[in-house]
Amino acid sequence: MTQAAKRYTVWFLFWMMMYSAVLIGGTVAHNRLELDGLAALPVTLAPVLPTLMALREFVIFLRTMDEVQARIQSEAILIAAGVVGFGSFAWGFVESRMEVPDISLIWVLPAMIAVWGLALPFVSRRFK
Repeated sequence: MTQAAKRYTVWFLFWMMMYSAVLIGGTVAHNRLELDGLAALPVTLAPVLPTLMALREFVIFLRTMDEVQARIQSEAILIAAGVVGFGSFAWGFVESRMEVPDISLIWVLPAMIAVWGLALPFVSRRFK
């Protein structure tokens, strides 16, 4: 494992642990303090900060990759953005015309990460 990969792993795991702690702490605080309205906003949005920091760590790691690996990652991310973007766009049309379950926006980022992970092996195969 390269030095950059080790750094990324350590910091990414740190920010994911921070995300978990902030999410749990925010949920407990929200329930105990019975926050509502604008008072609930900072507590509700607090888990976004560690996830942004995790994204920052990935961008730093992506910049250390060789051109081929960076292109593979970028292409897989583009596929994920396209699949999830157009999928949510299509679902929005379906929701407006039919009685179907609403899908919360909170699932967009996990869906993008999942599709990115699924796209990586297919994109990687093209470069071998």
